[in-house]
Amino acid sequence: MNVVTDPKREIARRIKPEPIDPRGRAYNVLDTDFHVVPEWEDLRKYMREPFKSELTRPPLVGGDYSPKYATGLEGTGQEVLGRASNAADILRVIDGIGVGTVILSPGFQRPQSMFHPAILTAVCAAYNDFLAHEVLPANPRIKASIMINHRYPEDGAAEIRKHGRNPSFVGVYTEFGGNYEPLGSAAHDPIFDAAVAHDLVVVSHIGTFWQAFTPTARGTRTWVELVGLSSVCTAFTVVSSMIMQGLFDKYPTLRVVMQEGGFWWIPEFMARADDYYLSHPGDIKLLERKLEAGERFLNKMPSEYFESNIRFSSQPVCFPKNDLHFKYLMELCQGEDLLLYSSDWPHATFDPLNWVFNPHISEAGRRKILGANARAWYPKLG
Repeated sequence: MNVVTDPKREIARRIKPEPIDPRGRAYNVLDTDFHVVPEWEDLRKYMREPFKSELTRPPLVGGDYSPKYATGLEGTGQEVLGRASNAADILRVIDGIGVGTVILSPGFQRPQSMFHPAILTAVCAAYNDFLAHEVLPANPRIKASIMINHRYPEDGAAEIRKHGRNPSFVGVYTEFGGNYEPLGSAAHDPIFDAAVAHDLVVVSHIGTFWQAFTPTARGTRTWVELVGLSSVCTAFTVVSSMIMQGLFDKYPTLRVVMQEGGFWWIPEFMARADDYYLSHPGDIKLLERKLEAGERFLNKMPSEYFESNIRFSSQPVCFPKNDLHFKYLMELCQGEDLLLYSSDWPHATFDPLNWVFNPHISEAGRRKILGANARAWYPKLG
């Protein structure tokens, strides 16, 4: 949570996080989105040839964008607070920010947008092997999601099967972005088959900042549009694809976490999806999954899938100007039940746990958001 009292005076300055509220240390905090960036040479040790020899530096990604040309600051956004490259780094940082257990996310800039899908598969395999051998065994407080190439679903499924039995891998890391087909489509079913078979939560994290080939990209010019706002539109679309294309009907036990796509839009989604579905359900029967199952409609109303199948990372928490409106939004979004605490360390949008001490969040809600919700949602954390 970043509070800027005078935006004009804060332009081109690094974000300074608030001190950690000492009350947070009394809770068993679980951070569901903490970014680790291994040293490239550490990853290369685990790469198969010819990638080990050829990839002497991190590969290029598509849609790369940084505000540093305007701010004059290197590393703005991605590593403002530093870098965690190994287990010792991770433990040092989470002790400092009041976190007990952490679920690691890859810190690479938009991995699904690496230009070459075969390179992406190789990087995913090296990253997971590095974690499995050098990070996860160091301390039971460190958990992770398996990084996969979801643009090649069979490659992604193979990586899940390779590491899915490791108890420290609790999820599957994917991304949402405008450069590739929404994750909810049936083309990704090999990934869901493998995830469900290994009791893994599928995590969909903000991906390409430049949401190419979508209305949110054409005409955008600023960091706020590209990162702060277009990600919400794209997350909305990804959740739409999951629900309306019958993903949770085919995989009723599948659990998903949406990361960094916002959540104040949940009430609008529920009302609008239900209303339009009741008026126009006729084409549901033509979906690939419904044709396969011989079904004509969704098994539930669209809004009902949130409680059973979808949760949201808390970062970024954006506060309305009227604090009472925060109370109403939390109620409308079922925030105390659907939110999982995430810090997004070390990015400029880092959210310390302090915001949960807002008086409009109950004590039971604090405990749920800071850890209980995630432990109940991730089967391998139970």
